[in-house]
Formats: sequence, C-alpha cells, structure tokens
Amino acid sequence: MRYVLAVAVAVMVALPVQAKTAQDTIELTTESCLTTNDSTAGMLECFSRAEKEWDTELNRVYKALQSQLKPAAQDALKQAQRAWMAQRDKEFELINAIHQQMDGTMWIAVMAGERADVVKTRALALQDYLDLLTEGAQ
Repeated sequence: MRYVLAVAVAVMVALPVQAKTAQDTIELTTESCLTTNDSTAGMLECFSRAEKEWDTELNRVYKALQSQLKPAAQDALKQAQRAWMAQRDKEFELINAIHQQMDGTMWIAVMAGERADVVKTRALALQDYLDLLTEGAQ
C-alpha cells in the first residue's frame, strides 16, 4: 500500500514538471527554428509547427485535466472547451482577415505567429487549472 501511495505521489509531482518541460521545449524549438530560418517561408514554417505543437500540448493537458475532475466539472470543462474552439475559429478568421489587408509577405508569418499564440494561451490556461488541482491535492 505504501509503495502504491509513493508511486502516486511521485507521478503527481512529476506531471507539472513534465508539462513545464514540454511547454519550454515548444518555446525553445520555435526560437531555434526562427533563428535559423529568417526568410518569410522559414518563419511561416516555424510558427505553423509551433501552432501544431501547442495544439498537441493543449490536447494532452485537456485530457490530464479531465482525468482529475469530478463528473460535473468534466462537463463544464467540455462545454468551455467547445466554446473556446468556436471562439478560436472566429479569432483565426479575424487574424486572417486583418493580415490579408497588409502589404508584404512578412505579414503571413506574423499571422501564423498570432494563431500559434491563441492556441498557446489556451494550453497555458488549462495547465494553470491542472496545476491548481495538483497543488490543492498535496
């Protein structure tokens, strides 16, 4: 019994560290990519990859958070995530519409960076909730 409890505590303590590491890795990978790819096409590729990586991280954190919640809170999270996805899509439409009016190809990369930031912000918000639950359980 003590062994099971010790393993459970170790896993709970490691989760936030793992999450921070994954988030730091995305940031470092993006920075490194931008350092070596200073063309518009290169920057677009870096930001597009970052958006995908943040989306993967968001999904990982969402699942981890769902597993920590009671049924009513799971439903609230599901509804909030659906609403966020609709808002994200509208935000992407706005970002695209604004940047399509700008002259110069550099704005395409800027647009991709802003889209990645929208997903990153949500992933970090969900991580904050997960951290709160993890810290509150200790």
